Amino acid sequence: MSAAVLAYGAVTGLGGLDATWEGLLAGRSAVRMVEFPGLSGPRPAVLADGVSGPVGSVERLEALVDVVADMVPPLAEGTRLLVASTKGAVDEIFFHGPGACGQAGDLAGMIAARLGIADPGCVVSAACASGTIAIGSAVSMIDSGAAAAVLVVGVDLVSRFVVSGFDSLKALAAETCRPFDRDRDGLVLGEGAGFVLLAGRETAAAAGWRGGLRAAGFSSSCDAVHITAPCREASGLGRTLAAFSPDAPGAINGHGTGTVYNDAMEIRAFNRFAPEVPFYSVKGAIGHCLGAAGVIEAAVSLMSIEEGVVPPTVGLRQPDTGAEMAARKPAPLARPAVISCNSGFGGINAAVMFRGTGDWGQEKNALANTAGGR
Repeated sequence: MSAAVLAYGAVTGLGGLDATWEGLLAGRSAVRMVEFPGLSGPRPAVLADGVSGPVGSVERLEALVDVVADMVPPLAEGTRLLVASTKGAVDEIFFHGPGACGQAGDLAGMIAARLGIADPGCVVSAACASGTIAIGSAVSMIDSGAAAAVLVVGVDLVSRFVVSGFDSLKALAAETCRPFDRDRDGLVLGEGAGFVLLAGRETAAAAGWRGGLRAAGFSSSCDAVHITAPCREASGLGRTLAAFSPDAPGAINGHGTGTVYNDAMEIRAFNRFAPEVPFYSVKGAIGHCLGAAGVIEAAVSLMSIEEGVVPPTVGLRQPDTGAEMAARKPAPLARPAVISCNSGFGGINAAVMFRGTGDWGQEKNALANTAGGR
């Protein structure tokens, strides 16, 4: 399975994609203390750069949609739409009740109207793996002939509701996020948006694509061990990664939330899958952007391939046992391929392989067995 990447972009707490990339390479973090109405004291969080409106509000959601929509190039007629999000402007329910606008289910219609897309779209809400699953679903649609082109958009806000939820789980960091660090103490929530425009061979050729970036494989699984905690043995992520050849990627863009159990699970899975391949997380710089994380991280992975660089894990000071391959400074990307993976509540795990310039058929070398991907 394969789909051409025609365009991609993102906005995070560090700015647009170029500014985000430069910030990652420089080791910058957008984490700051944020006040949330109804909560006692500020919490560390990342707010999207250049986006206005009260935290968690529908006004802020609309502003964030406007920012990412302005990045999307003109779309071919018949382009399908998939939107990844978890909660949308969930805080509006506190103020206006269950019928409040701006909820996750409203986002596809909002974005379709904003971009003038005839397809009403579909919202993919699969916890923190939403973005990666949406990209995988888009590739499957193209591969099966159900779509010639698919626009995948990921959007999520920092909100009082989600902050208080993670706070109750004792999963929030005290000050900052340190993925894969032995002294990590939790995650930092972030907001942002991103998009990836995918197309089949004929549509891509008509748009001027000449064997460039592509999504070359997708895999997902569920370990179903606990509603919030991952499998300690990395059974689900291990099965997900086993769909790919371990010598295919030049790097792995991990979920890397900075929580004790997620990172330990990923370290185990990465060492089992490809012990010599470097891995990293962007969440120490831009926070955990929930349903948008997979799309934003896909954009960073594609940037990594185009630039030939593995970005560092911002916030990582002392790698935990087994995390010696976690990137701490920029390094050359050994092969023009990156696996981007995410894990979420309920034990869901998903991964997509992105590859650089080359023959369309090369994706077969990225897959260990086609039964493992879909």
